[in-house]
Amino acid sequence: MRVKILKISNLFLAVAAITVVLAYSCKNEDDKSSNKPYDPSRPVVLDSFYPDSGGMATKIIMTGSNFGNDASAIKVYFNQKRAAIVSSNGTQLFVITPKQPGDTCTISVVVGNDSVISDHKFRYRTSVTVTTVVGQKGTGEFKAGTLAEATFDKPRFLCVDAEDNLFLAHWDNPKNIVIINQRKNYVAELVNAGDRANVPAPDASGKVILVPLDGGYNYYGFDPDAQWAAKRLTMLRPTTEEVTAGKLDYTINWKHGFATNEIDGLIYTRAYDGQLIRFNPITRAGERVTSDILMPDTDSYLLFHPDDKNILYLTYPAKHVVYTYNLDTGEHLRYAGSLNVSGWRDGDRLDAELNSPRQIVFDEERAIVIADEGNHCIRKITPDGIVTTVIGMGGKSGYQDGNPDDALFNRPTGIAIDSDYNIYIADSENNCIRKLAIE
Repeated sequence: MRVKILKISNLFLAVAAITVVLAYSCKNEDDKSSNKPYDPSRPVVLDSFYPDSGGMATKIIMTGSNFGNDASAIKVYFNQKRAAIVSSNGTQLFVITPKQPGDTCTISVVVGNDSVISDHKFRYRTSVTVTTVVGQKGTGEFKAGTLAEATFDKPRFLCVDAEDNLFLAHWDNPKNIVIINQRKNYVAELVNAGDRANVPAPDASGKVILVPLDGGYNYYGFDPDAQWAAKRLTMLRPTTEEVTAGKLDYTINWKHGFATNEIDGLIYTRAYDGQLIRFNPITRAGERVTSDILMPDTDSYLLFHPDDKNILYLTYPAKHVVYTYNLDTGEHLRYAGSLNVSGWRDGDRLDAELNSPRQIVFDEERAIVIADEGNHCIRKITPDGIVTTVIGMGGKSGYQDGNPDDALFNRPTGIAIDSDYNIYIADSENNCIRKLAIE
């Protein structure tokens, strides 16, 4: 019996040895096929990838063949978003997932004129968090200093310039205009405006910041080439000769925002009584855009669509709606919200309910992100017309950083977006600037 066991054991060892040799031989053959350039006469093959789910910057290993060993010649897409490629050895790709490619991703690999699409989907997990960048709840005055030291009293509206500086219209104690530089860690007053400033906007160059004052025709300009020195300016009405030649005269009681049109380079604003006005930021010469009255007796906050550049979006907080105005056709149409009905309801944009929507921005997906003041939350309108609540609890005020289940705001009014698509929120009654990161 012992002899038979010995024979079986020897046979087993022999088979194992052969297996090791074959495996080693196969490994050598695999090694010979890796680290080779892409061969255009052979197809690119994508066999698998791991892991099959994750968030932004997840490290993915893709296995296949004929990727080539030049990572710069390879393109990998998660839906339409291009991923960063760390390395390739011909049979394996090391890839980093892009930001927000979509919930369910089709992965494709392109090398030269060849491409391949995976049979399997990647599940992208979105992470939404709110943090406080600067300010302290319960303070009652403006104080300059570092981000840790600075305080506010009703920070209202924001914009971001080409260098990711934040500009703040600060409403009380004092009524001033403020710059916030996160990289250099400081908050500084640019000017004590003496009047409440409203939604600032960069000019067509993205450098010069223009800030409307609440009443009348005055506004401020800030140019980085002049070390942000405050320049108080006045919009000009058409002359008698210009009116005779066809320009429409205008008057302004109050104005609440500026928006720059990239096509004509002009600055657009709207008076409280519904007059739509534009002016040249160089000559300051202005005119009324249309004789029509656009939704009288309400504030308004304006922004042009980044792609359809002659479509102006306007929020009307007293009417609880978002409208569009087409500069080419003159159409003024309800885009979202229920006219004269305040509430909190997600869903189709024309059935959804808002409550005093104020400043808006467009995110990288061309969705509209809204500071929904009366609902104490941040809302989004997707390009296909669906309203959702991004963060905050509809109708519940408070102060809490964290994820969508925890975060709370108290009358958010201002909103801006930087070059990395981080969203900044002027949380007015909490006296803080908050940061919304969607990854």
